[in-house]
Amino acid sequence: MFKSLIDLKDQASLLRNRPENKNGDTAEAAQDPGLLQGTLQSLNLPRKYWHDKLGSFYKDQFNPKDGFVQHVRQTVSMPKQWMLDFIDEGNPKPAPLTTQELERAAAWANFLESASDGAKADYAYQPLGSMSTLSTRLVRLLPAEDLEDIQLVIECVELDNCVSYEALSYCWGDASVKTTIRCEGGALHVTKNLKAALLYLRNRTAERLLWIDAVCINQEDLQERSQQVGIMRDIYRNASGTIVWLGEENQNSGLGIELCEKLREFFKDEGKDLKTPEMQFNYRTPWSLNHQDPFNPSYAQTDEGDFNKKARSKENEERDESENAEDSNVDLPLRMNPPNVYELLALRDLARRQWFRRTWITQELSLASKATMVCGHRSISWDTFIFGFTMTFVNGKRASGGWPEDENFIGALAQIREWVHRSESVPSVHYLHPVTLLDLLHDCRIFEATDPRDKVYGLLGIAPPDSEATSVQVDYSKSVEEVYEDLANLILSSSGNLDLLSVPQNNSQFSQRLPSWAPDWSHTASSRLDLVFPTGERAIASGPIREFAASRGSTSIPTFKGRRILIISGYFVDSITQLSEIIQPPKLDQLQKQMLGQKLDDMESVLEAEGLASMSTYFDVMMLIEDLALGSTDDSIYPTGELRTRAFWRTLCTDISPNHLESAEQAFTSWRRAMKAPRVLKKYRVDKFRDMYNYLAAVGYSVTDTVYDGDGLFLMLMRPAFYSRFAITKMGYFALVPPTTRVDDQVGLFKGGKVPLIIRQEDNQSRLVGESYVHGIMQGEAFDETKCRELELI
Repeated sequence: MFKSLIDLKDQASLLRNRPENKNGDTAEAAQDPGLLQGTLQSLNLPRKYWHDKLGSFYKDQFNPKDGFVQHVRQTVSMPKQWMLDFIDEGNPKPAPLTTQELERAAAWANFLESASDGAKADYAYQPLGSMSTLSTRLVRLLPAEDLEDIQLVIECVELDNCVSYEALSYCWGDASVKTTIRCEGGALHVTKNLKAALLYLRNRTAERLLWIDAVCINQEDLQERSQQVGIMRDIYRNASGTIVWLGEENQNSGLGIELCEKLREFFKDEGKDLKTPEMQFNYRTPWSLNHQDPFNPSYAQTDEGDFNKKARSKENEERDESENAEDSNVDLPLRMNPPNVYELLALRDLARRQWFRRTWITQELSLASKATMVCGHRSISWDTFIFGFTMTFVNGKRASGGWPEDENFIGALAQIREWVHRSESVPSVHYLHPVTLLDLLHDCRIFEATDPRDKVYGLLGIAPPDSEATSVQVDYSKSVEEVYEDLANLILSSSGNLDLLSVPQNNSQFSQRLPSWAPDWSHTASSRLDLVFPTGERAIASGPIREFAASRGSTSIPTFKGRRILIISGYFVDSITQLSEIIQPPKLDQLQKQMLGQKLDDMESVLEAEGLASMSTYFDVMMLIEDLALGSTDDSIYPTGELRTRAFWRTLCTDISPNHLESAEQAFTSWRRAMKAPRVLKKYRVDKFRDMYNYLAAVGYSVTDTVYDGDGLFLMLMRPAFYSRFAITKMGYFALVPPTTRVDDQVGLFKGGKVPLIIRQEDNQSRLVGESYVHGIMQGEAFDETKCRELELI
């Protein structure tokens, strides 16, 4: 969910449609200059406080949620229209469409749906024949005026000996709804989105040579389709450029493009190297405090609001010089006026278009030497777009509210394109974790594909040449189950480890048809953070990545019995005896946390604030887990010889690097003190009055955590525990296990496994449940290779 200015604008729309409140606040009341002043004095708050809260939308941590803007308005007795006008101030709306533009849009829509004239029969594809494996087709888009029929000419070529062409990357759209275009006298049936792309890309005087998958591949010929997908890497790499078709323009798409262009020009004018590491986008690791925030409110505003004017107060200059004294190479942030609400909404909407969600685009974009994004008649380079997006929603998240982690398709795209281009430009670069086919499958799991087989086939072109991808044969005659099972077999047989078994499982209907050890790649990514796959950039420059070695670096040599039984070597070391509920993350934002601790007049609105219920659910589960783990004493000894309290917090954050143990323990201490607030409320049965408990528990936790300088740090360290269950084993070890784990499930150590695996034994058969963190055996302390025996997993 978006925060800050965007949410505020959404709330404004809701407020406009609500009836006036019972006090009869009207627009005329807003003109009374004494109204706001009197209210502010009654609250003993300076005028600038509320002015900054409501007017300066780039202020720190201003994250309104549903119902919260209404609460703020009532708290300061602010008339509704006054607030709406205040929000709109300085945010010019896009100009409405003229009558002529509306008529043209209607004519354009009718033309897209109409069939081409003169085509009596479907176009008949000629076979590629006995040409080389690099043979394909290209399409000539013939010139014409607007709203004239599209005409194509298709020709067969060999990629290693053909003229310059462009490749098209686009979203098919609804394949069941098609229109027709003319191709050499015949009719080709294409989706409306492709027809729109051809109309916008067509020149008026010169033909354009393109490669388009839906046209250049005979989709009805499975053998040809498989062969062409196999050379997709060569098709996109050999193209002079890739055109990304985002779709037709809407009323605000141009604003989003212009925002990116202005941002890039702003930094270019300053002589900044837009390819420096601090400008690169890393979708896994948060930006450091030293990275530039162009909308940082701690710097003085410019007088004219010009993107090319910057100012910095003397006081802030001195402060910045002090803060950055240890790193003289870090430039002080530039000051620029933040974008207005319509620019933010426009860029957000542009970045949420369906194209960004497709699996195939990871390959199409990464292999492109030059990518140009086209939206109707507007275009922008990929480099400019990703720069503008990064500066707005990553570096400038104080103004924009940031970007939801569960929709981070653009971050994944940027990172994968960087991996591909870095490995090609610097082949000798040393990665802590080489980008294998399994890495790509895992990181691209969030993307979507109409054909589940394309979740695999769509990534083969960007896998390293020496990876398992070279042994994967594209074959659309195989079922989805066969593709996934064969891939799992190949990776397990060739990798020498069991990393594949750490891919989070799911309980979808299709997954039940697969062996427990074969991941269902058609399912979107799990919310759980993985223990085996790295959580930061794979290059050495990102710093050390925590490694586990539960089987002491041993090698896996699995075998198979038929297609569905995997045989691995290991043994059971423990079993699960106690389990908690699933640990759900709290979802209360920072502004609500701050305001909960202040004197508020409208208690009803506070009790309805979004996030309070999730906070109380988190408190309830964590109190039960703490009781389960520690009981009534903190000084008992854990099986490793350390205090159980220390083992407890190290389990919740899946351990921490030795250099950060002290700060992590301090964060845990603050967190535990903050947890006393909901615990006391529970003791006195306040939780029977759920709304009141939700509010008081959140207030007590937030205030206490702030007083002890916790600042939510331990919650951040706990991220690996979210969506898992806390468990205690028969031997007394603490563990984090998959949500589907049951009591009596076994904890196993297996050759080639970096982490312990949870195994369920039923009816003399063994089934994989998933990976686990068991504190005290993650570095091989419990592994004994002489005890290993074969185990069959179904």
